[in-house]
Amino acid sequence: MNTPLKLLQTFVFIPLHKFHKNFLSRTARGKFFSTLTDFIFDCSKETALIMLFFNAVSIISSHISQIGGLKKSKRENKDYLINQEKQELSIDLVLTIIPPFILNNFLKKKLESGKLTTHEAREKLINVVAPVVGASRDELYSTEHIRPIKETIASLSSKILNLILKKNKKLPMRIENTIRSLDKKAKSLLPDATTRLPFVTLEDIACDFDNLAKEKRISSGILKKFRNGSAYDDLCGQNNGLLIMATIGYSILASNIIMPILKNKLSNRAYEKQLAKMGETKESMKRKKRYEFNNVPIISEKDSELFEAFSNSDNTATKAKQDNIFTSEKVKELQQVSKPFNSFDSYNKIASQSIGLRI
Repeated sequence: MNTPLKLLQTFVFIPLHKFHKNFLSRTARGKFFSTLTDFIFDCSKETALIMLFFNAVSIISSHISQIGGLKKSKRENKDYLINQEKQELSIDLVLTIIPPFILNNFLKKKLESGKLTTHEAREKLINVVAPVVGASRDELYSTEHIRPIKETIASLSSKILNLILKKNKKLPMRIENTIRSLDKKAKSLLPDATTRLPFVTLEDIACDFDNLAKEKRISSGILKKFRNGSAYDDLCGQNNGLLIMATIGYSILASNIIMPILKNKLSNRAYEKQLAKMGETKESMKRKKRYEFNNVPIISEKDSELFEAFSNSDNTATKAKQDNIFTSEKVKELQQVSKPFNSFDSYNKIASQSIGLRI
């Protein structure tokens, strides 16, 4: 027979201990933060991609919350609104994921190849950095290290799926198999790391130059030509800044110009479909509204005469009452005003009388 103590131990104390051990203990927190820092460090070079990723997450979460709120609401047309919200979610997914990644990859290739850069940055890289580091022109403007869009998305999705599998070890078999199949598909798009040759990037060249500067092998006069005395801050910072500007510009354009136009067209199309189901059109609805407006009930002459009769009968009584109240209030005010003058007059008469002295 299970005692109350055993029941508490089975259903309360043991689950709480496991939860604390797996999620709140020092080792669990250390594992979580170590994986998180590794993920952030791996993706920190792609600042624009991180911005696009979190922007997409915020948009998707807002649509999901809107759909959840509509499902719980008691609106009569909530099915229509939920369907429209799902369509807007699909449009947002297309606009916030595919074009920004294409734009980011295109601009990165143009910047790394030197086709889209300033004359000052080109002079610094070719005439100052390359002779010090010993890099050739092909290495300076190489773009072979830039991953295609498929590989970038596959790498990010694979890392996220592996993180989910590590943190949730007791998932249902159906969900776990689905995640593993998606991870397998994502890894199939990635090239083999053992056969892939390492390529020299602009970041590697700039870091080598900065390391030589820290060892004081480069004169201070040369370092003054670069921003903060660092080739990485000057050259790589310029490229990253242009990518971030392009990302922010596209996000503003998509959210404030493109999406409102598409949502307006989508709502009009959905409204027309809804009217077609009801057997109506926009013109027929306008005619109905015009007919209802023109047939608003108006007060007749008899009703107005009746109101006037009531108003006349009431006005005579109320006017008399108002006049009596007004006159009584006026008399009271005049009495109060005259009191000080009367007392002053009586005092003046007494003082003016001739009074003889008495011995």
